[in-house]
Amino acid sequence: MTTALGFPDDDDNHFQHPGLAEPRTKEEWRAYLASEPPIKPDKLSLEMYEQLSAKEKALHNRARFAHHSALVIVRNAQMDAIHHQIRRRMLTNARQPAGARRGIVLDGPATLGKSTLVKMFAADFEHELRRDFPERFERSYRVDNHSVDYTPVVYINIPSQATPKDLSIALADYMGMAYRPGATKSAITNRVLTDLRRCGVELVIIDDAHFMNLSLKEGKVVNDHLKFIANHTAATFIYTGVDLKHSGLFLEGTGGARVTQTSGRNTLLHIRPFSVEAKPDKADWVSVIASMEAALVLYRHEPGTLKRAWKYLYERTEGNISSLAELIRESATEAVMTGAEAITRKLMEGIVINENAQTAYDISGHEEPESPGPEADGDEGEPIAG
Repeated sequence: MTTALGFPDDDDNHFQHPGLAEPRTKEEWRAYLASEPPIKPDKLSLEMYEQLSAKEKALHNRARFAHHSALVIVRNAQMDAIHHQIRRRMLTNARQPAGARRGIVLDGPATLGKSTLVKMFAADFEHELRRDFPERFERSYRVDNHSVDYTPVVYINIPSQATPKDLSIALADYMGMAYRPGATKSAITNRVLTDLRRCGVELVIIDDAHFMNLSLKEGKVVNDHLKFIANHTAATFIYTGVDLKHSGLFLEGTGGARVTQTSGRNTLLHIRPFSVEAKPDKADWVSVIASMEAALVLYRHEPGTLKRAWKYLYERTEGNISSLAELIRESATEAVMTGAEAITRKLMEGIVINENAQTAYDISGHEEPESPGPEADGDEGEPIAG
């Protein structure tokens, strides 16, 4: 069947956006797991590239735009350390007696990659299970008019101004659990808890937990409801957000004893911008830059240029990996669009990135951070030429 314009109306994927969106259901999470980044185009010789026809060059550049948009997610020392702590907590929680498991709260300023970090951990965890226990993912059955299948990972975002019922509905929608219109919060929550047990959920990620306004009575009620769900689920809960230490996430209603009890159930981990004060920290920063640079497909870019510009890039981004990725991705796109085919300081100075990083750079006086000591590999840290 087609619409009046002649387009199929029964194919949700007919005009699907080529990029990824935040998963909201277990099916979307599985699509995220199965997704592959755009293929890195072959890097031709400059002469071969210039001899391409207009159509061939357009197609090649389109592939480069897609590749540079995705670029590469670089694992670094901080990410590895936090992944290790989450994994250890999950292993410790796995066979504990009934009762509240210890959770982890991942706190830090905005745009430091907290969501990416936890999604990468969850993806690694589920890929490992799919490799070791493929039979678990092959079985499913119908219960109360919805599919029940092995779902080791739940990933949800807290809706803005959420109510306790909204939180239960978000979990139910993720699990694909049907509920009748007008169902009460208790009815939906009880069904959710049953499904979390039936489906073997081991990890629950609550992203953007700062959207709970815990300065208000409603926010405290949502927080208590979230803790009720965590207390009655055998999974490990991971919370991410901005300034959660002071948001009230560690509060449970009112009363000092309850505050102490709740704080005792969660480990607070901080994710911070990169530092270049110590040599190992600087080496980690330079390694991230080098990995991103190695992924570029540009025809006049000299390898190692961005690595040597580590001080300038630190100054531009304040050591924020999301800002670094934004600057390099935008710069690579600009280099292709303009035909410059190289990322230079002059080109990067013309790229305006997020307001926080841009404002800090504009008022900093553009002073370079002090070197952490003798440079490794003969890297002088000189700004790149325009």
